Amino acid sequence: MHPDAFAVAQAFAPARLTMARELAGLRKRDLAEAIDRTAAAVSQYELGQARPSGETLARCAMALDVPVSFFVAGRPQLRLDTAGAHFRSLRTTTAHQRQQALAHVELLWELIDQLDNVLELPPLDLGLPLGARPGEPAATANLIRTAWGIPSGPVVHLVRTLETRGLVLTQLPGVDAETIDAFSAALHGRPMIVLSRKGNPMRQRFSVAHELGHLLLHPDPAPGDGRHEREANTFAAELLMPADEIRDRLPTPVDITDLKETADGYGVSVAALAYRGKDLGVYSESTLRRVMATLTKLGWRTGEPVGSRYPGERPELLIRAAELAQRHGLPLPLLADRLHLPLPRLRDLLGMPDPRPRLRLIHGDG
Repeated sequence: MHPDAFAVAQAFAPARLTMARELAGLRKRDLAEAIDRTAAAVSQYELGQARPSGETLARCAMALDVPVSFFVAGRPQLRLDTAGAHFRSLRTTTAHQRQQALAHVELLWELIDQLDNVLELPPLDLGLPLGARPGEPAATANLIRTAWGIPSGPVVHLVRTLETRGLVLTQLPGVDAETIDAFSAALHGRPMIVLSRKGNPMRQRFSVAHELGHLLLHPDPAPGDGRHEREANTFAAELLMPADEIRDRLPTPVDITDLKETADGYGVSVAALAYRGKDLGVYSESTLRRVMATLTKLGWRTGEPVGSRYPGERPELLIRAAELAQRHGLPLPLLADRLHLPLPRLRDLLGMPDPRPRLRLIHGDG
């Protein structure tokens, strides 16, 4: 048994076991099987109705890939539920999938809290207060463009713009691109947009704008609410493709090559641009259907080609903050220790590449 396991068992925090299990993507019955206990016993541990032994905690740590010390009480912990975040649909995801994604956000909140002790992250300044209900979605998007000093043309590097204005964006390994895609939450004045690590970069830009719309327009999340989703889409479309200028740039008659060129110029997918044309009355419903059918045949609905020199807009705020913290007395190993995480897990949470060289063996002839 791990030498610290007995001591941790005396200061066991039930919510930490729940968090570690959700981070690992396990259900209670899955963890119960891994540690040779019953699902009812795991429920009792997580509810604080029973205290696991040191041996049981050691088994939990091994099954969940965290140090035994992860389960000790005494550290601030954020607890989120589905009602506190902007999820697009409750039908395409299970409660289990959503809670795994939220557990990553809870851990990121602790990471940011640690970084705040040694450095000052950019103050929140999106141009408008969060949840101020400033008005109609398209008008709000135009207010944001004005506040950002973008009178016309595309929004250049949306992710970087938001990071410099104090919003945290992250790509998490626990987010399923096919079911969740993106979601957002306002965490005690430090809002966060969570993205998958897959998907088309142009579609991801729209997702970021969509989630920004939620944060600005909807102070009270209503996951899966149709009206909220439509308003967030309207905001995103106007932010990235302002009606007054995009209307005259939409190719008529429709030509996929011309659509692609215009879409690339504004950093959106061809599908998003085609829908924008339909919403603005430039394209008919039948024209939109033909465009979408063509995109399906080309495989562009899910795999639209992107220029080889365009890597996509990847969040960097947390990586740069962790690098700066290292130079001011908080090296990564110490940060991992304070979060009670293995160093590789911390790097993955930050989105940092593994610095170790990869050994490749080549099978030669003879």
